[in-house]
Amino acid sequence: MRRERLSTRPSPDARHDFLVELNGQPLPGVRLTLRLVPDLLVPEPASVVAYLAEFAGFGGTGGSAGGLEALAVAILDDLNNELVPRWVEVAVESDVPLPHRVVIEDRQPTWDNPRLLGRLRLL
Repeated sequence: MRRERLSTRPSPDARHDFLVELNGQPLPGVRLTLRLVPDLLVPEPASVVAYLAEFAGFGGTGGSAGGLEALAVAILDDLNNELVPRWVEVAVESDVPLPHRVVIEDRQPTWDNPRLLGRLRLL
């Protein structure tokens, strides 16, 4: 059901690689940074807000069942299913009970853009 909250629009130009970055708060005290290189579809930012609201009852963070790792994997799976981006990176972090950051990425098997990814490392 939460995937249904994600709506998309066509990419303005699928011939070019460009970066989309969105930030949000899927759970209280948890920060999300989502970066992706779209293929044919771009996420509607307002729908990402509605999508993140669906995590209100998610299995918890920190030492709770699943934690930030499970949250990052769930978001990555949903984005891959709905958007099929060329490349996507999901970072979730919390400062409680201690600073904790999880970063996961994925890409289409035939996609590579070393210059773009090299620039991302500097951000």
